[in-house]
Amino acid sequence: MIAQVVFDLPLDGPFDYLIPVQLVSKIVVGTRVKVPFGPKIQIGIVIGLLETSSIPKLKPILSPCEAFPVLNALDLTFAQDFCAYYGCSLGETLATMLRNKKELKPSIQRDHKPVRTLYRCQPHSYADKIKKIIDGYRRRYQDMGCDYCHFFILVPDSFRTEVFAQAFKGLGSVRIGTRSSVFDCDGQFDCVFMVDDQDASYKQEQTPMYETRQVLLARSSLFGFDLAFVGISPSVELMALVRDHGIKMIEEPLASVPKARLVDLTNYKFVPGLLSPPVRDAIDLALKAGKKSILVLNRKGSYRLTRCVDCAEVLKCSHCDSPLVYSRAEGKYSCRHCTYTVPGDTVCPNCHKPSWKSVGIGVEQLQTELKKQFPQAKIQTFERSNLNTIQNFDILISTQAVLRFQGSLQVSVAAFIDFDAELNRLDMRSGFNAFSLALHISCMALESVFIQTRNINHYVLQSLSKANTKGFYDEELKLRKEFGFSPFKHWVKISWRGKVEKSTKEAAEGAYKALIKSASENYTLTPPLADMVGRKRDQFRFNVMLQADNVPLLVACIKSTLKEIKRPSRVIVTLNIDP
Repeated sequence: MIAQVVFDLPLDGPFDYLIPVQLVSKIVVGTRVKVPFGPKIQIGIVIGLLETSSIPKLKPILSPCEAFPVLNALDLTFAQDFCAYYGCSLGETLATMLRNKKELKPSIQRDHKPVRTLYRCQPHSYADKIKKIIDGYRRRYQDMGCDYCHFFILVPDSFRTEVFAQAFKGLGSVRIGTRSSVFDCDGQFDCVFMVDDQDASYKQEQTPMYETRQVLLARSSLFGFDLAFVGISPSVELMALVRDHGIKMIEEPLASVPKARLVDLTNYKFVPGLLSPPVRDAIDLALKAGKKSILVLNRKGSYRLTRCVDCAEVLKCSHCDSPLVYSRAEGKYSCRHCTYTVPGDTVCPNCHKPSWKSVGIGVEQLQTELKKQFPQAKIQTFERSNLNTIQNFDILISTQAVLRFQGSLQVSVAAFIDFDAELNRLDMRSGFNAFSLALHISCMALESVFIQTRNINHYVLQSLSKANTKGFYDEELKLRKEFGFSPFKHWVKISWRGKVEKSTKEAAEGAYKALIKSASENYTLTPPLADMVGRKRDQFRFNVMLQADNVPLLVACIKSTLKEIKRPSRVIVTLNIDP
């Protein structure tokens, strides 16, 4: 008897192994086994059994890892669809699934047509909304004479795992987890909740680069559990499903969320500083009334870029092609992408003079200005790297990391200092991300929300100022359809990274030429270009982008083409769907 085995490696396989006579009754599809693979002993997963093999001399399986299969036919079906979409190997997919399962056992399927609902409400009521839905399930089950009811809540990050764990303390039938827990969601649960599906933390940034929402929808269809999405700014992809009647939406009134007041900075060209008069006056009034304010600026440090006055050299990280950010509080320059830092008195590496000039605004620069204007106020800053909780403050300056406290933090005034920077990011989701951020911050404000901008007619800003959520999604869907973005069409990013720039670039260029020959006319390709940050952590990066309607067909074309191309052993290739 022959076993077909796959491994947690970027190799498609499967590989044939001989099943020793004494192990024939113990080796079935879905069993983890120890086998010799090259010079090492590897753990693989049996995905098929054969009577014979075309390989003349086979190595034998050494032993099973467990006395039972850890996967079943449904798990394999899901894994095959997953790897066909995301471009990873079947072995990598199965290993990812098993690595993130709480218990090593096959998934459970129930004979049930899944119900999918989107509940749009404010962050402070997420837990209460979920509790009401759970109570509804329990009442229905009790009416049928059954008390068996289990639920799973997916949250974006570990901080909110702790928050929800406290909210649902004592309810043993409710489990809470982050992105990777999606592979544990199957028919054992009556309903799986996904909180804030639009959060960037739900996108896996290492192979396989999956999107949690899409994986959850696929698992719901296969394993038969209900889905409930809870959030105030659902993803555009989710709203497209609402429009197509694939998901029912239930909205709660958001009357308590203040409309955004747009501050046109072109009217204050000659006013010095980072704060416009309307924002400064609102903060002043709040301070006099003993109320709190929050200012949002997604810029760490004091300045964004430092340049030599004498030779124009930009101070960059020695491991990344990224300008170093100066922190006045720490007295040093640091990289945004790695742990590299240099002292504040560093001389120019080109002309060897300490003639630096820093430009661009940052959190610390804003803090300095506020201390001058409001010397009596308690001013605090908060960034993602700050592990401490927010202390007593009058004015809080924060990046979007403050969203971890949504639902518990409330202020009188909220203001965005440089909202245009959010709108102008090189990302198809920049408009939506800016809209979502503004909505979440607005929910923290009790009285007023200000947005400083030089682009007052932008559709995102107009939607926020009029509290016209429907209008925003209408325009966003229209633009995505026009430009061929998700959910209408999909982009696949092929990335090459390596420590030698020449060989990495040549690998990308060679693959691009081969893809032009093999890709159908239905695909759109872009030439290989250096990544936005061309070098990160001593590795050069080049990308090719492809667009298509059908992702699995495109991924199959890419994989078959790349398989025929020789590439340097130290150049790594990855696929990212809808990056």
